[in-house]
Amino acid sequence: MKFMIIFWTLYTLAFCIPFPIFIYLMSDEMALEPRNSLEVSYVYLVFSLAVWLYVVVFFINNLFLKTIKEKNTINAILNSGIPREAKIIDYKLIKYNPKTNINIIQIVLSFQNLRNIMIEHEMFFHDIKPQEKRFETGKTVKVLLNPNPSQQPYFILSGQKTKFNNTSLVIRVVFILFLLVYIPGLYYYFYERESFDFGWRFLTFMHPIIFSGVMFLLTILVYQLLVKRIFFRNSKEERILFTGRNAQAEIISVSQTGLLVNNQPQVMFQVSFKDFKGKDHIAVYKSIINLLDMGSLKRQGTVEVVYDENTPEKIIIPRVLTKDI
Repeated sequence: MKFMIIFWTLYTLAFCIPFPIFIYLMSDEMALEPRNSLEVSYVYLVFSLAVWLYVVVFFINNLFLKTIKEKNTINAILNSGIPREAKIIDYKLIKYNPKTNINIIQIVLSFQNLRNIMIEHEMFFHDIKPQEKRFETGKTVKVLLNPNPSQQPYFILSGQKTKFNNTSLVIRVVFILFLLVYIPGLYYYFYERESFDFGWRFLTFMHPIIFSGVMFLLTILVYQLLVKRIFFRNSKEERILFTGRNAQAEIISVSQTGLLVNNQPQVMFQVSFKDFKGKDHIAVYKSIINLLDMGSLKRQGTVEVVYDENTPEKIIIPRVLTKDI
């Protein structure tokens, strides 16, 4: 996983930085005359500055500000979080590091949410004291719920400690410093090389000053529309899980949507239920189901749902299988 992240990061950087410059220098002859009018050149210049400003702000926000905000949120939960007793109902060892004697583990916890509804939640973390066997199946741990459901994380383990990964922090700082040097350097180099007495009238859309920034922008948009969309959906479902109410719902229909994610089908559930006020609702829930679990999918009868109190049509179905596989 780490290798793939490094590979795609380097691939993206190569595609956004040297590639547009190399293509331009290899295919474009030195312009001895203005390519655009003064007005058009300034439009291109302002556009490029806006693109690069967005790129820099995006990376600073995602690489630093969000991390700092999440750390502050965890500290706030440690001080004022709502305590719950959580039972460990499943434990898996993902990886053991013999040098540091640290386990990367996956556990499934069962505890009450903010509405005192029993829920189950899966989490991954580093167990720095594996010899104590604190997280074996059947044992209980204390968790703290975030009293502010608009912030993540929604809960933490009691006593959880946070610290910055020094290596990751250095890489982030180096990348931001690189951008802050690369961007003005790009403007300076090509202005000295191509401006002559015409100012910025050498700019075109395919010029590296613009196109390099546009490539970064497209990469960010792909991230936001595809990758982030998946995690944002999970975030919305987690918010319902931690803040919602439960109800017994009657299954109306179960069908495949035709969408495949990693060759796993997406299934749509249509259910009807009464909320805590006795009002009837019909809701739809879509979930990616393991292909091997399709035979154990619950297709009729009743199923427990968790719904948003303010918008009951927004639901999740924690258990879509008739039995554990």
